[in-house]
Amino acid sequence: MAFVRATGTATLETARDAVAAGLALPLLVGEAAQIAKDAAAIGWDLAGAEIIDANGEEGAITTAIALVAEGRAAGLVKGQLHTDVFMGGIVRRASGIRTTRRLVHVFAMVPPDGGRPLLISDAAVNIAPDVTTRTTAALEMAALLRRMGIARPRIAVLSATESELPAMPSSIEGAEIAVAAGAADGAADFAGPLSFDLAVSPLSASIKGIEGDNPQGRVAGHADAVVVPDIVAGNVLFKSIVYFAGGLAAGVVLGGRVPIILTSRSDPPAARLASLVLAAIAGQEEQE
Repeated sequence: MAFVRATGTATLETARDAVAAGLALPLLVGEAAQIAKDAAAIGWDLAGAEIIDANGEEGAITTAIALVAEGRAAGLVKGQLHTDVFMGGIVRRASGIRTTRRLVHVFAMVPPDGGRPLLISDAAVNIAPDVTTRTTAALEMAALLRRMGIARPRIAVLSATESELPAMPSSIEGAEIAVAAGAADGAADFAGPLSFDLAVSPLSASIKGIEGDNPQGRVAGHADAVVVPDIVAGNVLFKSIVYFAGGLAAGVVLGGRVPIILTSRSDPPAARLASLVLAAIAGQEEQE
């Protein structure tokens, strides 16, 4: 796993914890002298890691991309560099990171009691995703859920209603996405549009009569993942779970040649480490 511009204590603490947990052998890309200095500041002797010298933000992302091309790095982790530089280097066609699939971000929200996680997409990368991008998000989450051990994932496409209302475009599009995703992946259940309560609450689904052996009934009340209409809805949803319900958010960008981790300065150490776990799972081959 390549940590891109791996300076600063937060990035290095994550790399150190990854080594301790046996999750990764970090390639620390960036200014070698500064990395060594910052590692010493947290009492880490850099055992289990390798420093790859690179100058500046552009130099770090270019070097990290080359490590992926060489087969040395199985993923990319954002360190101390601007997100636009990090993602800008990745999305360039010449990088070799992009594939024919669209890049989508997925959060795995883990409740405080450690119960069943809920996947959310897209709350970080695609600002106003069209039907095609949201269909990709649904399919990527279905594949990830199977890697996580859920044999037949259930994915809800969110709106504010379970009815198709012309005045609410997300409700019309929710139905289109569910149909398109279902046609592309017959090993998962997709339903839309569904409001959030109908997606995750069996009681709400029962009260509203959204039950039975039909697309909505198979998902309602038991969704493993939700596709949000836009980045605002996704951002509000995941931060509400974190700050009001005490949930943990592990995030990964899917659709590239390797998993990509976008970290935030406000992420606690547990969330950073959980994102590495999620990326490791995402990088596994899906079992047929």
